[in-house]
Amino acid sequence: MKRGRIDVLALASATCLLSSAVMAAEMHDIASVDEQAQRQRDQRLAWWKEARFGLFIHWGLYAIPANEWKGLEKKNKPPGLGAEWVMYKARIPVAEYELLARDFNPVRFSADEWVDIARDAGMKYIVITAKHCDGFAMYASRVTPYNIVDATPFKRGPLMELKQACDGKGMRLGYYYSHSWDWHEPDALGYDNNWDFPDRSKKDINRYLRGKSLPQVEELLTRYEPAVLWFDVPFDLTPEHSRWFLDLIRSKYPACVVNSRIGNNLGDYETPEQFIPAKKSGNAFEVCMTTNNHWGYDKNDHNWKTAKTIVHNLVDIVGKGGNYLLNVGPTAEGVFPPEAIRLLREVGRWMKVNGESIYGTQASPLAPLAWGRCTAKPERLYLHVFDWPVGGRLIVPGIKTRIVKAYLLADPKHQALKFEPIGPDDLAVQVPDRPLDPIDTVVVIEHRGSVETNPTPLVLPDVEFVLPANMAALHGTRVTYVPNHYSLPKAHIGTWTESADYVTWEFRTLSAAAYEVVATYSAEDAQKGNAFTVEVAGQRIEATVDSTGDKKDFQAFRLGTVMLPGPAPCTLTIRPKTLNGKTSLVNLHAISLKPTKKQGA
Repeated sequence: MKRGRIDVLALASATCLLSSAVMAAEMHDIASVDEQAQRQRDQRLAWWKEARFGLFIHWGLYAIPANEWKGLEKKNKPPGLGAEWVMYKARIPVAEYELLARDFNPVRFSADEWVDIARDAGMKYIVITAKHCDGFAMYASRVTPYNIVDATPFKRGPLMELKQACDGKGMRLGYYYSHSWDWHEPDALGYDNNWDFPDRSKKDINRYLRGKSLPQVEELLTRYEPAVLWFDVPFDLTPEHSRWFLDLIRSKYPACVVNSRIGNNLGDYETPEQFIPAKKSGNAFEVCMTTNNHWGYDKNDHNWKTAKTIVHNLVDIVGKGGNYLLNVGPTAEGVFPPEAIRLLREVGRWMKVNGESIYGTQASPLAPLAWGRCTAKPERLYLHVFDWPVGGRLIVPGIKTRIVKAYLLADPKHQALKFEPIGPDDLAVQVPDRPLDPIDTVVVIEHRGSVETNPTPLVLPDVEFVLPANMAALHGTRVTYVPNHYSLPKAHIGTWTESADYVTWEFRTLSAAAYEVVATYSAEDAQKGNAFTVEVAGQRIEATVDSTGDKKDFQAFRLGTVMLPGPAPCTLTIRPKTLNGKTSLVNLHAISLKPTKKQGA
């Protein structure tokens, strides 16, 4: 079949005119458009917010080298070439990388099997790579013969087969598409192919976007009707470029959900990668994470997460109002690694019992909990208990609302648990001595009306409580909160260069108890020898900063022991004592209060 190019020049021109018209609008017109746009966004995201849990699949030619290339991976620490980044990191010429297509024949691929694995894991949608940065299309593209149907012995379109399987099994399907970076094309920018095409002055990003990227996105929209288009790395795109893509999507398939990496503050939701935001967000967001250390298949990567870690991540993310997109990199034969299948099955067993506490839930209305997390639905709280209480007495802090019933979600009879108020703000629920599930046992609290809470965190005498950086009040002119992100996965308090600046945490105690104070921080060599004080309940601890070697390397340091009164409000304060020059005091991630003796021990 002869494959031609789709002309989108008219689309680009129309986009420019549309943008000019919008900018010329009156303020009240813009406000009304924004309100309508928000309603439309809410409609698009309705199923997505109900789903909460999805499967990410990174699959392409890079599954053949599986993170190795001519021994170059051994020079890296840790060894490897980034799996799906192997073409870029090994600087493989286009002509040589293209030869991989001759060997790409995933005869063991089964769309039905993949969908069944995802569905059994409790996932409600799948996002798969239609084209990654290597430029190879994993579907029958008419734009270029550099695709899995025309260029490989497989001669099949796995994305269409996957769409048909998803449609038949009630699974939503979306596509990852690298719209900006493409190492196969001479005109693409970003982390571009500068070994085959070294002269940047000759590169024309518009020619690439109009000639390949936009036409392929149009193909996906018109032929595959994606539930999601998941874009990536838009850093070299102008606002006009991003608008070209968004207007194309809205004109061809308005129901499609679009992630923020379309670029330039557009899209329907945010996409934190490999980290969980420290705070609840008012915006829709989706955390994407790997099941081991890589997105694409790496035959030597056996550092698999546990089912416990994945479930706890899922609950933490959903309890902050987000979605969890968990990745698997299939092999070149078209199968999931057996370790990934085993892991997803374990997660699925938990989801089969506890999925009600995930699907369609909202962010927790409660203050941070020492023993776990909370998700919510109207007139119902789901308490995810990670650290089971000694003696079976679960303290639920900050609930002022009238409680109707408490029970274990895993109990098919939903037998009522006894509960009683503790003062005006807290609740004690009598649960069994042992959890029903070692990963996460869910206690359901039914109530009437909206939830009224006490927002001050409660420190319990038998559970470690963490005072994170995002909960601190900052006092002074320089000290700031630095949120976590991909390259710095732990949020912290930093730029602490003024001796008069200090930070405080407010919390409540339930009863008097002794606690060990532990600080988790990072510090470079220049910060070593800085000193600070910790003050709480009339007691003072002095501490000297130790170097962790790198600002990304956060370690826990024991500072001393304090006796906290109770029940009582408390303030913990940290002040600089010694600062070496203009270095930041420390990069403080959290203060932990660890009971020195378990209650009832």
